[in-house]
Amino acid sequence: MKIVLTGLKRLEIKESAKPQPAVGFRLLKVDYCAVCRTDAKMWNQGHRDLVLPRVLGHEMVGRDASGKRFAVWPGTTCGVCRYCTSGRENLCEEMKIMGFNNDGGFADYLLAPEKSLVPVPDDIPSHMACFAEPVGCVLNALEKLHLKSGERIIIYGGGTMGLIIALVCRQMDVAPLIIEKNGEKIARADNFLSVTGIRCVRDTADSGFDAAINACPDRTAFRLGMVKLGRAGRFSFFSGLAGNEHIETELINLMHYKETALYGSYGLTRKNMIDALAVIQDQVAVLETLVEKIVAPQNVLMLMSEVLSGKGLKYILDFGGSRFPGEISGRAPQLRDLKVPAEGKFPLSQGL
Repeated sequence: MKIVLTGLKRLEIKESAKPQPAVGFRLLKVDYCAVCRTDAKMWNQGHRDLVLPRVLGHEMVGRDASGKRFAVWPGTTCGVCRYCTSGRENLCEEMKIMGFNNDGGFADYLLAPEKSLVPVPDDIPSHMACFAEPVGCVLNALEKLHLKSGERIIIYGGGTMGLIIALVCRQMDVAPLIIEKNGEKIARADNFLSVTGIRCVRDTADSGFDAAINACPDRTAFRLGMVKLGRAGRFSFFSGLAGNEHIETELINLMHYKETALYGSYGLTRKNMIDALAVIQDQVAVLETLVEKIVAPQNVLMLMSEVLSGKGLKYILDFGGSRFPGEISGRAPQLRDLKVPAEGKFPLSQGL
């Protein structure tokens, strides 16, 4: 089975033969593939890198013929340009992305480049390995901010990505504050917020933050993040803004007077994905609170509008058939008893 995007708002479930292995590729049986908001955006409005028809999905985990499990770094690069050779292969001009330019993980089987395979440690449940891609994107964004212990960061957006950002910051001994204007989304994140003790509020009068990051496409969030920064603050431009929006010149002038540093962030490197699995190992129980539901693949047809709304957390498709019949909620009652690991335990803090 494979789920194919054939046009805007047209997903078709099709039967498919097992792909034939090619040189440099490995055949994987997909266990799980998460549904990203970008998948929903491509379904709704397309994407500059999208080539139709296309099997979506770039947050997947699968196993080879020997049963070994892998997360898949979704990029394919030239390997020889100045970006690839300097460890910034996510900027390769020849980049091809699974689920965009090439078929992705919304299928029973996947042909993945050997060099894109990242082994999954034995103590990470397969469905949680789907977080390797989004956590890796967060690491790519935060490493540019050069955060120090005791600093404060303001995060605009309380969806899945904003919550992951806050969790990683907390493990770096950086104090996160999440701003989320939607009360329903704050309530949805109650399990995560209760377990971690991370603050999520609709607004704050506080300012002078050391760093800021936008985890939502709202122009107002971008503007407020800049305003809330202290002098010599750093801003990570993580979520692209909605199209045809305008930024006030006064905001650009504010960056000038404060000597604000603005860093773009796009995707992730293979190293970011390797490091992300270490984060997941350390925080697997907390990240489990971000699983909205594990669902049968055919239910993706009814999920796209929900995912696009951003109100839910992480939906994961079960291609292994091990969790059915029935849908399974990821927000299990026993998670309220979780203990947060000691601050500073995050194993990668020295490298960020």
